[in-house]
Amino acid sequence: MFNKSKVLFFVIMICSISFVLSAFAAAPKPAPASYKQVTFNAEKLSQEVAQVTGLALNPIFCMSALGAYYYFSAPEQDRAALPWHLSPVFWGPLSVVLGLIFLKDTFGVAFPKLLKSPLDAFEILVEKNTSAVIALPVLVTSVTQGQFQQLQQLTQLGYDSLFSVAVPVALAAGSADVAVNSGLDMLLMTLTSLTASMIFIVVWVLSQAFNVLILLCPFSLGDAILSAAKNSLVVLIIGLSGNSAGLFLSLAVIAFAVYLFPKTLRLVVFGTVMSHDLVFYKLLRSRSGSLPKDGVSCFSSCYFGRIPPMTFGRLAQQDGALQFSYRSCLFFGKKIVKTGVESSSCEVFRGIISPIIVLEEEGGEQVQLFRIRPKFYRNTEQVAELLGVRWSDEAVIVKCFSGAVRWYLGLLRKTPRLDVPGASV
Repeated sequence: MFNKSKVLFFVIMICSISFVLSAFAAAPKPAPASYKQVTFNAEKLSQEVAQVTGLALNPIFCMSALGAYYYFSAPEQDRAALPWHLSPVFWGPLSVVLGLIFLKDTFGVAFPKLLKSPLDAFEILVEKNTSAVIALPVLVTSVTQGQFQQLQQLTQLGYDSLFSVAVPVALAAGSADVAVNSGLDMLLMTLTSLTASMIFIVVWVLSQAFNVLILLCPFSLGDAILSAAKNSLVVLIIGLSGNSAGLFLSLAVIAFAVYLFPKTLRLVVFGTVMSHDLVFYKLLRSRSGSLPKDGVSCFSSCYFGRIPPMTFGRLAQQDGALQFSYRSCLFFGKKIVKTGVESSSCEVFRGIISPIIVLEEEGGEQVQLFRIRPKFYRNTEQVAELLGVRWSDEAVIVKCFSGAVRWYLGLLRKTPRLDVPGASV
């Protein structure tokens, strides 16, 4: 039997595919594009890179804004021949959803974070993922229709340099018939689509990680400031497209996204799991069921050897000490980490979003070790019994707020390694 999370996943996929197909069917089919030798143009290259970067940073905003811009900029007699993603059938509903999100962010500042966080989690889980699924076909369609000729030319030169592929004389001379017959035109389109998709995915992961930071921010006003900063960056990139400043800004964002990709990917996994639990177990009030006997699923909050923070795994008690098991990249072989931390020296208490396990050091300072999934929020006492850690409900509000602020600030700086004697893999 399907559970609610699987049903939601299939609903998102079916709605996304149906929405794209309906808009695609309503639009006229363009003529097949063929490769032609284009002259390098820095202005057009800047526009193309800025569009890919902006689309990845905020898919629903760019699809709505750019779709409306190109539609109303086109002569009225030519609007019927525009691609499907520039049709009002496509960007019209997206604009309505964008307006609802704007209203939620505007009036959400007046509400406490505890009341606003389930709605933010629903936005991350449904809207952000769905818009990314819809945006990829838009990007690929734009490439196949010849809207990214400068990027296509650079892609060809890049792959020629990497793989020492000689460009045929006929292709270099611009013979479209020979190129189509030999399949080189389709190859170039595929390589360009692959390059644009990789750029999109890397930048989208960075954008989604920023959305997770907005979700985890303990202040509603902080949410509004971070959202405004992100949207301002998108507007700046699109506004500067067509000149060198926009190109350099887009390339800086792409380079930053590539550099932070491992960390932002872990943060996206963390935010997706947290959003799932907040939506189903707090917003929809689903029951989490009984605790598993082999431990509880959680995320690490500090370094254990070479294991970075926000690593997803399972926490259990073994011989009076905490034991953490995980899978590399979520799919590979299972690894077990014996932390060497005695269970009796740790304490678990409810956080603002989910329970956390802390270790009190000799100086009285508390170090956060693990963050339990929100689905176990109502079973914090049972989690403490299962893991053999202390549980106290005293000064919950003060501990939750101060701990949330310290943990959130820790996400923005390099997490120190916890020196735990006896830790091993």
